[in-house]
Amino acid sequence: MSKGDSVLEPEYLNILKNKYFLRPDAKNKSQVYKLVRDAIESVTRHQGNSSVYPICAEVLSPSAMAASSEIPHKLEKDPSNFLAGLYCMMAGSVKAGHPYMVKNLIPTPSLPALATYLAVSLYMGNAVTGEDAGYALLSEIACASAISKLAGLDPTRAAGVFTFGGTSTNLYGMKMGLIKVLPEHGNTGLGNEKIAIIESYPAHYSHQTGVYWMGIGINNSFRVPSLPDQTTDLVKLEKTCEEVIGNGYKIACINAVGGTTSNLGIDDMEEISRIRERIIKKFNLDYTPHLHMDAVLGWAYLNFVDYDFDSNPMSFSTAALNQIKKILARIKTIKYADSFGVDFHKTGYVAYTSSMVIVNDKADLERLQREVSIMTPLFHDDEAYNPGKFTLETSRSTANILATWVALQTFGKEGYQALLGHAIEMGLIYRNEIEKLAKDGLYVANQNQYGPDVFVRCYPPGEDPAENYEKEMSDNILLKKNSDYTSKFFKWLNAKTPYAEEGFAVSKSSAAIYTPTGQPVIALRIYPLSPYITEKTARILVTRLRMYKQEFDRTI
Repeated sequence: MSKGDSVLEPEYLNILKNKYFLRPDAKNKSQVYKLVRDAIESVTRHQGNSSVYPICAEVLSPSAMAASSEIPHKLEKDPSNFLAGLYCMMAGSVKAGHPYMVKNLIPTPSLPALATYLAVSLYMGNAVTGEDAGYALLSEIACASAISKLAGLDPTRAAGVFTFGGTSTNLYGMKMGLIKVLPEHGNTGLGNEKIAIIESYPAHYSHQTGVYWMGIGINNSFRVPSLPDQTTDLVKLEKTCEEVIGNGYKIACINAVGGTTSNLGIDDMEEISRIRERIIKKFNLDYTPHLHMDAVLGWAYLNFVDYDFDSNPMSFSTAALNQIKKILARIKTIKYADSFGVDFHKTGYVAYTSSMVIVNDKADLERLQREVSIMTPLFHDDEAYNPGKFTLETSRSTANILATWVALQTFGKEGYQALLGHAIEMGLIYRNEIEKLAKDGLYVANQNQYGPDVFVRCYPPGEDPAENYEKEMSDNILLKKNSDYTSKFFKWLNAKTPYAEEGFAVSKSSAAIYTPTGQPVIALRIYPLSPYITEKTARILVTRLRMYKQEFDRTI
């Protein structure tokens, strides 16, 4: 140790050891509690009453932030001093759980799960290998088994792995399909093979991201029209598959909708599996197209699989019960998928990021395994659970995995039934209130509703919404005109209302539904996931929406 080091150690190193890190003996855990309290106090003290976090006068523009930001020379001797200003960096953020924050699929996260996330993060277990993560990593196996059982799969045959989001769950599905079609493509590339991915128009855009990143090519992703309820037109799906194979393609994966982020349309996976079998037989295929279900939202409704609808212990309304039954009947066909995606950070009420891909047969994951010779730093214990041998990531935290397991164990089926049932009930109230406002140019776009979300189509004053809606399903010029109007209203609304104490925060969907001509329909989106939404706040929000639309119409 140099003289300089010996001088620096008493002051600076001791500050770091006592105020910045948990000591090996945990005797400074009070510092952890203090910093957490300071951070939470900073953001909650300044959160205000609006649906999004208020703007701080000290917030810089992105360009100014980029120009002025640098790492300071000095060590902050008391990190609480910096945390005191944390609230300024929160400006403009959504406030999950706020009764008037009904933007796209943002639940308020479970406190037990958050507490677990912090506690486990203190120890930095890397979830690519049980050699580092220990038994904490077994919570991944536990989550996969629990979800597999809900889905009606054999938990001894099924498996699952956590990954970085819904996009990655879809990527896994397509990759597993690609391996089935071209087992050696990982070494040789795609070559001159014509590989196809089949999906419907309402499929989430992340599927296009997947074919782009995998080198399959967006032009080789074939999209099938949807039905009014935004499920895949299965007659056209079968026809498209036949045409694609007839044109010399191999179908790596058929992506079904199972309640995606875009909407809660849920395909009949059993019928899609029958279509696959007919295609294999008709064309005498020497491979089996992979079936992936993008069920990142829909999976949660499997918690109703043993709900007693006759006694109705949660006292849901008849309308809500009917809607839940409709969702459940479809999502139960998930067992016919080869793989499906789960987003716990959406309908699982867990903090970002917590997603999982579940496979019906663990052999599909095992096919992703890398060559042992290239994984030299890790996996020396053959008895340990080592998912890093086949995961896309080589760095994974055990924190979100164990936190998710805690959420599943603490909520239980009852907790999820209560949360999802409440969301359905509130969605029905929003829908009923919007339906009263046709004369004000507001109209429910998703007439064939599955989930709690309500898409609101907006029309200029003096127009008949119902008549316009029916016409624009086949008139693309009228569709564009009304979509432009809806977009202009949203832009005006989004600049005005989220920060107001009597405002609200909604989303805009660029593809709420698809018309029979395959055109996307733009609409405002209300997604009620907060347990703090009440019948009263739902009605107030719709009243405010009507008021703001009238104000907007006076400006045009």
